[in-house]
Amino acid sequence: MEPDLTISLESFSNETDANSLGNSVMNAIQALHKQHQLDLTSLKRVLISFDFASALKKVTEEYGHISPSSFTESKQAIAIAQLVMKGAREEFTLVLGIDFFYEWFNSDGRCEIREDNISVVLHRIHHELIHVHEKNVLAQLDASRLIDDYDDALLMSATRSWSEYLANLKSASSAPDETVELFLEQLDTIIKEVPKEIESLIRKYQHRLIPLNEMYLAVKKRIKLILNAYAYAFGYVDALGFDLENCFPKITKSLKESQLSDTLHQLGTSFKIVTESYEQGLIESYDAFDEIVKVIDRMFKEFGLSLERTQSENGTGLYVHVK
Repeated sequence: MEPDLTISLESFSNETDANSLGNSVMNAIQALHKQHQLDLTSLKRVLISFDFASALKKVTEEYGHISPSSFTESKQAIAIAQLVMKGAREEFTLVLGIDFFYEWFNSDGRCEIREDNISVVLHRIHHELIHVHEKNVLAQLDASRLIDDYDDALLMSATRSWSEYLANLKSASSAPDETVELFLEQLDTIIKEVPKEIESLIRKYQHRLIPLNEMYLAVKKRIKLILNAYAYAFGYVDALGFDLENCFPKITKSLKESQLSDTLHQLGTSFKIVTESYEQGLIESYDAFDEIVKVIDRMFKEFGLSLERTQSENGTGLYVHVK
């Protein structure tokens, strides 16, 4: 059955480009749905906007989310796509920024889809549709459950990073070589630079230059960045069967020398364990992500932060211990 969805476009000054892009996205979704037998149930709208942050905020408010998604201030990541769910998977909207389609626009800013530029964006669409498929397959998980600050740091980071791993693992067949190399290079940059950013933030807190909450929130975003970068890269590596040491000696060296080397290795192992459970239809609750949660908790500890869930008359909270 063909997906029953609407493509919406915002802030386009040229109607021809808007129609061309919208039709191309719809055709791509239909083709990928048919080729890969994707479950796109509940995907009702794809919203493409020149102002990604505002479009995402609008959708999250429409769907009754308490707060919109937040983005890292770290220079290594730019958000261009987000799947937003209404209630317990009753409706999905995929929000895409115009940068998602960068390769489909020429130097004059006009939409121009050619044989030599179609594959990169097509793969990005494939990746996002894997997210939709996964959310439908795991419909038994309560997407509307109350998440406290402790769960946000650990459980939600675990489910989201694994989801990115799965999306690249399952969409690797459509990934151009340059896209795979880009994600591996990005991981190389992130594991070299982001731990230093984290250590700098913690030192600022220790020297009383920033408050604890500001430091913690900034560190949490950067740990999520490391998790997702590893997930993106190793989704490809595991799907395509690379001999990483021979094919990408630079990233192999960086991983071995990283202070997070052992933790990242454990992260990759835990991703594979959850994926096996997913393939066998054995994920029945969020307990399936426990091993990834433990790895992320260890990553916080690697930087001297220990997270503790607290209980009071006001409900659950989070206490951050700093060594």
